[in-house]
Amino acid sequence: MKTKNIKVTKQREIILDELRSLVTHPTADELYTNIKSRLPRVGLCTVYRNLERFYKEGLIGKIKGKPCRYDGKIESHNHIKCINCGKIEDLFVDIPVDTVEIDKLGYKLHSYKVEINGLCRKCNKESGRKKHVNKT
Repeated sequence: MKTKNIKVTKQREIILDELRSLVTHPTADELYTNIKSRLPRVGLCTVYRNLERFYKEGLIGKIKGKPCRYDGKIESHNHIKCINCGKIEDLFVDIPVDTVEIDKLGYKLHSYKVEINGLCRKCNKESGRKKHVNKT
C-alpha cells in the first residue's frame, strides 16, 4: 500500500490480507462477512470503498458482473466460471490470441483477459446424477 500512496491502517491491512488469503473470488459482502470477526466495528461501506481503491491502484483484481467479485491475485491470469453455481476459479494457462485479426481491426494489443464458462466438477457430477435419476 505504501508504494501506492495509500495510508496503511489496520482495517486496510486486514481487508487486503483476507482477500489475498482466499482462493475464491468473493463479493464485497462476502469479504465483509469474513472479516467481521476480526474487525467488529468495520462497516460494509468501508469494505466497498477500500476494495475499489485497491483495485484502482492495481493492488487487486476485479471481475465485473452482478455482483462484482474481487481477486487477490494480480499476476496475469484468466478465469473459468461455472454456468450453474457461479463459482469462479483462476486459470493459469496461455490462451493464444490471433493478433492478425486484431491488427485488421486497427487495434494495438495492450492486454487481454479471458473468462471461460462451463460446469464445475461438483455441478457436472450433480447434473450427471439428475440425468441418471430422470431416466429411471
